[in-house]
Amino acid sequence: MKRKKTSIIAKWKREFADSKTIIARKEKKTQAVHSLVLIKQEPVTFRLSRFENPDDFDRMLFVIKACARSGDLPYKTVLHIEQTRTGSRLVATDGLRFHVAEISKKIKSGDYKPYLRKDLISLGKPLNNIKFPTWAKVIPEKTERRGIINLANSGLGKDKKETENLSLAFNSFVKETGEPINLRYLDDLTKREWTVYCQNEKMKAIVLKEKSRKPGEPNGKEPMAVILPIPQAA
Repeated sequence: MKRKKTSIIAKWKREFADSKTIIARKEKKTQAVHSLVLIKQEPVTFRLSRFENPDDFDRMLFVIKACARSGDLPYKTVLHIEQTRTGSRLVATDGLRFHVAEISKKIKSGDYKPYLRKDLISLGKPLNNIKFPTWAKVIPEKTERRGIINLANSGLGKDKKETENLSLAFNSFVKETGEPINLRYLDDLTKREWTVYCQNEKMKAIVLKEKSRKPGEPNGKEPMAVILPIPQAA
């Protein structure tokens, strides 16, 4: 039986196909190794797992949600940390809102770039030359309590019931304050009850404080948000 001859063209096609496959595999392997090196070299000074401390994680995540992804001013993209006697105070702002909360974990004071990976939050080295604003001066001194909104089991997403609950909370907020705000700002609060405080003048910053605090936790320690209303068209 005669052996079937393989054409030169067929040999070339097979050779180039095998070469491309080998090169692609090598490139993919190189990229994977390079990615691992980058991850290993990424400086991490603090890590917090949801499973390690759910309450601290919940509060830290709440504050990070006020960080802008990018911005004209560097302080809008960082997590500002102030060490306290019992832990750390976390602050973040995107220029239209402030989120403030305290956690039991002690972190060195400074400004950090936060990294969120599902159930893990990590911080890099403290950043230099960040002029974070004096956030306490932004909090209105004279406000009136307007009511409570309940954000339990609420959210923006595919779940119809959660979306309905968020809509109810938003309508309650507008009814009590007379001020419209970005709906996403409410969704970014912790999923608990929040007390709403307003100033006497319209279109002024609104203060929200988490109502469900830890047992025995003194006033001023609860998570807080300061939000600017949406400007109304003339």
